[in-house]
Amino acid sequence: MNTTYRYIVITGRPGVGKTTLFNKVIETLKNRNIKVGGFICPEVREKGTRVGFKIRSLDGKYEGWLAHKTLCSGPRLGKYRLCIEEATNVATRAVEEALSKADIIAIDEIGPMELRIPQVRSSILKALKSGKPGLFVVHLRLSDVEILPLLKKHGIWFTVTIENRNMLVDSIINSFRNIIGASKHKHY
Repeated sequence: MNTTYRYIVITGRPGVGKTTLFNKVIETLKNRNIKVGGFICPEVREKGTRVGFKIRSLDGKYEGWLAHKTLCSGPRLGKYRLCIEEATNVATRAVEEALSKADIIAIDEIGPMELRIPQVRSSILKALKSGKPGLFVVHLRLSDVEILPLLKKHGIWFTVTIENRNMLVDSIINSFRNIIGASKHKHY
């Protein structure tokens, strides 16, 4: 069975450096003139306490709340309420633009909050099924019955640890070189 790898999948325990690695890989790709599109869901803290999560397109053009302790009125997930409309708006626009304009689609993170919002989940699935190369940060305990098999079948997985987090950028870039094909981007 010949598997075609299309994705780089980053996973690991909370706080280990997945987002930092994601950002370093994106910066390296951009420095090599590779167009990267998608979205990121950074936490927001006030006075040292996490109050929610934003959702932002990688180009910074679109931004809204994914979830917040008090500002959102959607379904509750843990101590946060989801912001269905804002998250849907950002995710769908960011993915559509990435599919039409980018060489690589990147999403941080595919996790419980993102997947709980039907339209965000649909955007993630659209990205995965598009055939476009992808960089995805995945929640350690992802169990989605449609998304996880796609990632397992077509993904090269990197588990980030404290010990290896500073050594993975080059390995991921080399994997992308193989996925995209060195012939397309000789300056890789």
